[in-house]
Amino acid sequence: MTYAAYSLIARRMMEGGIHARAAMGSLFGVAGIALIAGLGLSMLVADPRLFATAGNAGVALYMALVPMFLGYLAFGYGLKTIAASKATLLTLFEPLVAALLAVTIVGEHIAPLGWLGMVLIAVCLVIQVRPKTTLHIRRSVTHAAVLSASSTLASLISPP
Repeated sequence: MTYAAYSLIARRMMEGGIHARAAMGSLFGVAGIALIAGLGLSMLVADPRLFATAGNAGVALYMALVPMFLGYLAFGYGLKTIAASKATLLTLFEPLVAALLAVTIVGEHIAPLGWLGMVLIAVCLVIQVRPKTTLHIRRSVTHAAVLSASSTLASLISPP
């Protein structure tokens, strides 16, 4: 829900004439303040090892800059051209891509039920993003049922 709110706010800011970099920067600035406070609190209370070694600090810096910063910057530019709802829906491909990369690069094993869940999610997402030429209630109900079933299946097969 927070991700959807973030997408809607960013899109509305851009539609209101605010440049994409300014919109993304302001949203990240507010979020960054909250994250820094949370990081400080967690390092005091829970586990201070995040910056204990240069390797740990390097990984944390990489994770902040490459997948997060560059990924959200690209997402912000994409919001200029498509609706926030469609952009948020497309981000649901991320777990599928991550699972496929884990299998091909790291050698992870996914059970057959997991593969079935991934196929169902992919099919539902493709159905949702394709252009709609006609709208039929029966088709909408079928898509909603398949999406609901695939989400339930995905939640059953994902590790705790």
